Amino acid sequence: MRERARAAYTAGQEAYAAGQYAAAEAHFGLADSLLPAVQAKYWRAMSLDQLANVPGALAAFELVLANPEKAQLGPEKLANAEARQRALAATPAELVLTTTPPGARVNVSGVELKAPTPLTLRLAPGRHVIRVWLDGYEPQQVELNVTPGAKLTPTLTLQPAANPRSANTPIPALPAVPADSGPAAAPHSVIPGVVTLGIAGASAIVGTIFGIKALGDKDDFDDRPTTGAADDVERNALIADMAFGVTLTLGITGVVLLVADDPVPDQPRVSSVSAQRLRLAPYVAPTGAGAAATLAF
Repeated sequence: MRERARAAYTAGQEAYAAGQYAAAEAHFGLADSLLPAVQAKYWRAMSLDQLANVPGALAAFELVLANPEKAQLGPEKLANAEARQRALAATPAELVLTTTPPGARVNVSGVELKAPTPLTLRLAPGRHVIRVWLDGYEPQQVELNVTPGAKLTPTLTLQPAANPRSANTPIPALPAVPADSGPAAAPHSVIPGVVTLGIAGASAIVGTIFGIKALGDKDDFDDRPTTGAADDVERNALIADMAFGVTLTLGITGVVLLVADDPVPDQPRVSSVSAQRLRLAPYVAPTGAGAAATLAF
C-alpha cells in the first residue's frame, strides 16, 4: 500500500511539473486515498487550482488547512494555502439570467441595471435578491445564495399581468431602510480606482517577469531534470499565477471604482428587535458596471 501511494505521489509530481494538472490531481488523489498525507492533499488542491476549479480547489485547500499535520508543509506552502483559500473564497460567481419573454429589466439587491435580459453578471459570494420586471407582466423575484466561482443559469417565466402597468412604472423597490440624518455624501472620487488599477498594472508586470522566468527554468528542467529545477519551475509559475490573479481581481475592482457614480450609502439603523446589514457587492455586465447592495434582516 505504501509503495503504491509513493508511486502515485511521484507520478503526480511529474504530471504537475509537465503542466498536466488533471492527471496530477488524479494521481495525488489516489496517493492520498491509499495513504492519507497532507502533502498529497496540498498538491491535489494546487492541481485543482491550476484547473480553475474554484469550488473543488476551495474545498481542497480547506481540507489542507483543517489537517492537524499541516505544519509539515513548511511555512511557504502553508502561507500559500492560506492565501489561495482566501482568494478563492472571494471569487465572484457568474450569473447568466434569462427570462421568458426576454427584454425584462433587472434589479439586483436594490440596484437597477441598464441591460435587459438576457444578461451575464459577476456577483460576489453571498445572498442576492434578483427582481425582474417587464411591462404587461407580473414582476418576479428570486433569492440566490451565491457560492464562490459558481455558474448560475436561472430562467424566469413571466406571467401576464391582470392589470398591466404603464411603460413608465419603475421596478418595485425593495423595502426602504431608514437612514440616520447626517452630512451630504462626498463627491465621487476617481483616486481609489486609479490607485487600484496602478497596483493591478504592477502585478501584471510581476506576473510577466516570473512567467518568463518559469519558462526559462522549464527549459533548464527539460535539459537537466533535477528536484531543484522542478522546484524553481513550480515556485516561479506559482508566483506568476498569483500575480495575474491579483491583476484580474484588482483590474475589475478598479474599473468598477472608476465608473461607479453613486456614493456608498449610509449604514442602516439597527433596531431593538433585530440587526439589519447592508453589504455592497461589485458586479460587471456587458453594458456597464456598478455595485449591488444586499440587505439582510
